[in-house]
Amino acid sequence: IKNLNVRNIALALFLCLLIAELTFVGTSIYSEGRPRFIPYGYSRHEFTNDSLVVVMPINENTDTQFYRNQWLGDYLHTVCDFDGPDCSLSCNAKSTYETLDKKTICFTNILKQEFKHVNFFIKLDDDALVDKEYVRDMIEKYKGYNRPVYISDFILNLDGQNPVLDGSYYGNGKFYMFNRALLDCINTEIKYKGRRNEDAIFGAMVYNGCGPNVLKITEDDSKIWHKQYENKNKKIDLSALTNH
Repeated sequence: IKNLNVRNIALALFLCLLIAELTFVGTSIYSEGRPRFIPYGYSRHEFTNDSLVVVMPINENTDTQFYRNQWLGDYLHTVCDFDGPDCSLSCNAKSTYETLDKKTICFTNILKQEFKHVNFFIKLDDDALVDKEYVRDMIEKYKGYNRPVYISDFILNLDGQNPVLDGSYYGNGKFYMFNRALLDCINTEIKYKGRRNEDAIFGAMVYNGCGPNVLKITEDDSKIWHKQYENKNKKIDLSALTNH
């Protein structure tokens, strides 16, 4: 009788555990051939304000509401040349497409001086999107690196008029990601002639400040969308309206 009672108790405990797992509210994923349930919104590692800053140069026509309602909204710091509630980092001189290089130097200096506690940074255009899990994976993989880390789709710069730019690599402007070690060694005091592509200037600042020690990692373009987002049943035009 005692053995029977022990078996009954064990069976009852097993059934309770099974029911608890099967009735757990969450999202079902498959692991080793069987469903496992995780709570809605669960994340292996959430970002903190110390782990990430997303920088986005904007103008007065940029729809910041669109980005603030996405996952990156909590980490978004807009770069403006105008006063307003949407502005986070202010570069005072009124900028145009022709002066974006100076705007890039300006926000890089602000990041160096004001965000010394942050470990990773993303520069994102206002017509681009990036996958949250991809960003998380990059942070997990490269956190704690002492070497400067630079993630993008790289272009070789051949500029015979400017030795500080010639031979440097720079990231495609839609997205580039870098760590604190890169920001610590970047040289924002470079001198060059003429107006140059703003992303080329960032690459040249890296090239002249950090030297050959930079770990350049080619981005995964399947996790970054530029001008247009298209996935499964969604197709969204991210480019600016022609009347803006």
